[in-house]
Amino acid sequence: MTERAAAIERFVSLLEETRPAVGRVTLQEVAVETAPVLPLLEELPEAEPARWDLGSFAFRECFTVLTLVGRRLALLDLTPTSALQVVELALRATSGSDARWDETFARRAVAAAVEGFVMGREERVAQAAEERAARPLKPLPIDEDVFALFVSGVHDPQVLSECVDALGRAMLDAGAQTAIVDFTQLDEPTAERAAALLAADEVAHMLGGVCFFTGLDARWQAAAAKAHIELEGLHVVPRIAETLADLRSRKRLAMRQKKPSFWKMLLRRLRT
Repeated sequence: MTERAAAIERFVSLLEETRPAVGRVTLQEVAVETAPVLPLLEELPEAEPARWDLGSFAFRECFTVLTLVGRRLALLDLTPTSALQVVELALRATSGSDARWDETFARRAVAAAVEGFVMGREERVAQAAEERAARPLKPLPIDEDVFALFVSGVHDPQVLSECVDALGRAMLDAGAQTAIVDFTQLDEPTAERAAALLAADEVAHMLGGVCFFTGLDARWQAAAAKAHIELEGLHVVPRIAETLADLRSRKRLAMRQKKPSFWKMLLRRLRT
């Protein structure tokens, strides 16, 4: 058995023996995330701790991987106490004897893991906030045959693309032919965000409909230009209210043209 395999086996054994609180994840998942640092710990110098150079490449690499392990444990939603317990078990699994890791090294190792854990926790908080913010971004039926997408705040382009996909599905399910996408309250214009939302034009076109865009101020126009999107080919309107009024007017006109008047119907009957 290789030293790496032996270290992993000892670590897994310690995990099963102590069984730290890991919430909804399994001990196997914790072992997989921690395994990369074990061979690095095994390969550290066997010299007396007083002769260690903690600034050398081997030690710096080990501390870097411990930071990554701490981050991964945070992304698994472990508590800080459980994450530190896992790191301490990793040190025990590779110590060979209780005397190998002196207090200075152990303190640096734990500090590296804590730094990574904080980074991971910040990522999880940001991810959860983004998911909560994206949840209300659903297309709304605002008129007969019309769905609108109102976006506010700052969102990742991928989230905006998913919103546009949801808009297309809503139009398809309802048999709607018209969409409105409002940029008014969307912050931090970028080419990627502009391209993600302006793709609603293509989605509506594929469904045989049309998409109107509102709230495209100078910032968003510049972002669209960076994305090489020509707004002249899109239906850009200043206000939603005017757009809805125009749509209703067109629909009434189409209905009148489609449905003959009473006198026309009577005239046709008399001719037959």
